[in-house]
Amino acid sequence: MSIRLIAIDLDGTLLHDDMTISTYSRDVIRRAMEKGYHIVIATGRMWDSAKPKVDLLHLGNVPVICYTGAWIMMSETEEAIWKDGIDPKLARDIFLEAKEKDWVPTGFWNGHIYMEKPTGTEAKYQKYRTQTPIYLGEDFYHPKDKVTRIVFADPTQEGKDAIRHDLEEKFGDQIDVIYPGDDFVDIHKKGINKAQALSYLLKQFHIQPEEIMAFGNTENDVPMLQMAGASYAVANADEVAKRAAKYTCESNEDDGVAKTIEKALLL
Repeated sequence: MSIRLIAIDLDGTLLHDDMTISTYSRDVIRRAMEKGYHIVIATGRMWDSAKPKVDLLHLGNVPVICYTGAWIMMSETEEAIWKDGIDPKLARDIFLEAKEKDWVPTGFWNGHIYMEKPTGTEAKYQKYRTQTPIYLGEDFYHPKDKVTRIVFADPTQEGKDAIRHDLEEKFGDQIDVIYPGDDFVDIHKKGINKAQALSYLLKQFHIQPEEIMAFGNTENDVPMLQMAGASYAVANADEVAKRAAKYTCESNEDDGVAKTIEKALLL
């Protein structure tokens, strides 16, 4: 079956380590779209930090899966075609569990970033964001709206594993816990992932999973890589992504995504 849709992760996959997209990659992806392939950007970024990167590609109005599948937005019109998240009561329970364990959660809802108070770590992770956190004090622990995502950050694998084990043990039937890269531990509503969001789009486009070419590099790409007919982990990918993908390609720094698209679909 031939490829009809190309799904591309951003950080560590399409983006270089300095967060740029090469002219070559932009040209190849535009050529693929002009040839009739559907292009979907599928990222863990929040919408307002994903959009500037997507705009660099000059693709017109294309779907952008962000928050690892919790939102699907249209890149030019900014129309939301899918939004979901963690029930406020469940989010409160997770926040209070974190407070008891002295972990520092960050909450994302209504397109904003929220924390209880400054922690001194915000600047380290600002490269992934275009806005700064809003500090709510004790109100942070009692959200009134669905929480798109909860994020913890720990520079040690031991610390990340402890957070993951505890939350999966207590809330595992209601949430998915993943390592999306860097120091992060991401919490989403059970079943939310890039593959689930792609499935929604496939119905709109009348495309089968076997007709997808997908590219990724971390655990948050695994469901998408597993569902795609032609899936590629970049050479710099985490081992879990490489195991999930059918193939590997050159690294993000070497424009592996664009080289693969050009060789497989454009030559």
